[in-house]
Amino acid sequence: MTDAERLMVPHDHQRVACAAILAARAGGAPGFLLGDLTGLGKTLSAWLALSAMPEDEILVICPKGAIPQWRRTMALSGLPPKRVTLMNFERTKSLLAPPPDSKKRSVRAKNNELAKLGVPRRIWPLVVIDEAHRIRNPNSQQGLVCRQMAAAASFTIYMSATAGQSPHELSYLGPLLARAADMPSADLDGFRQLMKRLKMGRARGRWKNWSWEPNEADRARMAGLLYRGPRAIGLRRRPEEIAGWPEVQRELAPVALDAAARKLYEATWREFRKELGLAGGSTRKPQGWAADLRFRQKASLLRIQGTVDFCDDLLGNDEQVAVSVAFLETSAMLADALRGRGWRVGEINGERSGLQNEETRLSFQTGQLDAVIFTVTESISLHRGEMPGGERERSLVIHDMRHSAIQL
Repeated sequence: MTDAERLMVPHDHQRVACAAILAARAGGAPGFLLGDLTGLGKTLSAWLALSAMPEDEILVICPKGAIPQWRRTMALSGLPPKRVTLMNFERTKSLLAPPPDSKKRSVRAKNNELAKLGVPRRIWPLVVIDEAHRIRNPNSQQGLVCRQMAAAASFTIYMSATAGQSPHELSYLGPLLARAADMPSADLDGFRQLMKRLKMGRARGRWKNWSWEPNEADRARMAGLLYRGPRAIGLRRRPEEIAGWPEVQRELAPVALDAAARKLYEATWREFRKELGLAGGSTRKPQGWAADLRFRQKASLLRIQGTVDFCDDLLGNDEQVAVSVAFLETSAMLADALRGRGWRVGEINGERSGLQNEETRLSFQTGQLDAVIFTVTESISLHRGEMPGGERERSLVIHDMRHSAIQL
């Protein structure tokens, strides 16, 4: 295949996103929130806009697993190259220089001081924060660093299909909201005043103590600020809103347990309730998180046979299958079982290097694998039609449900 044949061709909706980003900058906005749902190609949309801007130096902060996708997008976009620094969130503290008179000794204290008081070693005029919901906590080390780099830039693109699960998680968009909603300032205090003015939740005391009761009125008001109002700070589309784009179909599939598995499940459920002090008679101190994790892991293992049978049916209908799991043991057992039935299966998880995971992803996307089992919850593209050979129908099977919508 020639380089010309491999080049990515932007879809119309990606060109629309590019135009919206450029219009926001031309209008004087300090940044833009690209909130398209997963599968609509936010990376290429953002790169189209960045390539059209005059600045040559760009900082992209993203999850480690997204770095190969960024490199591939830039290489195959057919656009002029720029000087891009790609960095994962865990390494962002290296962007700051420590205070000269630091007297902190422990590593944790030094890192906290660096995040709070450090100054950028250099400034990038254009900054991209991919999976921007990661910096929703204004007091986290990564959040402090990323916000400082964004504040120093001329323009910042925030990318996230799940910008936040409650209004107070959107303080990282303060610079954008300050301009759109006439906030008194772009910092946390200014955002607090905005929440009070809009009468959203209780923005009192420390940020971690802020609270909000879900209601449709607040959702509509915030959606207007973010995506729909005349001064909206971003753009968000669903696949079904894009002409010619396949609508996402969601179906619940029950799993039947045999007698032995049912007995084990009920015993595990009783143990879980006892750990939480719900069954009575327990003298043990409830260890909620650990008990929840043990229960979820055991339940995950018990459902393996049902998921294997379900995936086998889909594969037998000439579909490809992507299976989301939460545990490495589950991933390994599912992969072995499906391989035992003659299917070509790959795994994407933290036990493998980024290069190995990207090779597996590309094999699935080009039709060389029938199924892929993955543990990652963000920055992974497994959508049909992205590459030649990936035209088969495919299904996403969520074997392990997550507590947070951000992790789906």
